[in-house]
Amino acid sequence: MPQNFGARVETRAEKQVLDQPFVTQPPRVPRQYAGQWIAWNHEQSRIVASGPTLQSALEAAIASGELQPLLTKAPDARTRFVGGLR
Repeated sequence: MPQNFGARVETRAEKQVLDQPFVTQPPRVPRQYAGQWIAWNHEQSRIVASGPTLQSALEAAIASGELQPLLTKAPDARTRFVGGLR
């Protein structure tokens, strides 16, 4: 008879999440959020709140109902990224 020894078996939903590719390219940020802290929903598919400080963006995200927001700082509108792939 096989023994389990407390090993945990992943559920189907957990396996689907773990099998998804890691997103390396962040979503585009509209210019209106330049220089702001942005709170994304957990799936990083939409912006749920923003603010001039980390704390204000976090509080606004929680107030909007997003309990686990991903917070990022948008670059200033004058910042340009230059580069390419070979």
